[in-house]
Amino acid sequence: MRKVRLLSLLTGGIFFSLASFSQSVSPATLNVTGGSLIYTFYRFEWSFGEATAIETLSSGNIVVTNGILQPYTQTPATVDSYTPWDRDEIKILPNPTRDWIEIDFFSKQKGKITMTMIDELGRVISTKAFDYYGVDHYEKMNLSRFPSGQYFLNIQLAPTGTSVRKNGTFKVQKLS
Repeated sequence: MRKVRLLSLLTGGIFFSLASFSQSVSPATLNVTGGSLIYTFYRFEWSFGEATAIETLSSGNIVVTNGILQPYTQTPATVDSYTPWDRDEIKILPNPTRDWIEIDFFSKQKGKITMTMIDELGRVISTKAFDYYGVDHYEKMNLSRFPSGQYFLNIQLAPTGTSVRKNGTFKVQKLS
């Protein structure tokens, strides 16, 4: 079953007529086209194929709305969240270990790295911080004084310049 939708706009002597074809096979839709027009003090926006339901989600000071048309803003919000480390940016070896681990950094991001070792009960047992300049670097941590078990190494990068904030937690197995 095909439906034809027609949208007409009459603005300041300019007439727009747009048609789109869609099928009502699935409730999921995809925005296939759209645009905007700025005429004197007015801004007109249109899109075709988007879902008609409007849902607003918020967390803290971030508000995300999806639906018919999104509001226009001159100052879009920025998100200051952590990006996970890519698989090839950090290597931890040997794992499992009896005493020392080596953490190799291969990221091009720059900033201050903070490494926090956490035991199975969630207690912080070791912290180390250093400046990272976006070139290959390695750090060592001595685990010989800790009992055998699983530990979690949280590594955060507070960026400088145009770098991206990074965060990740890695499981480390300590053998006796």
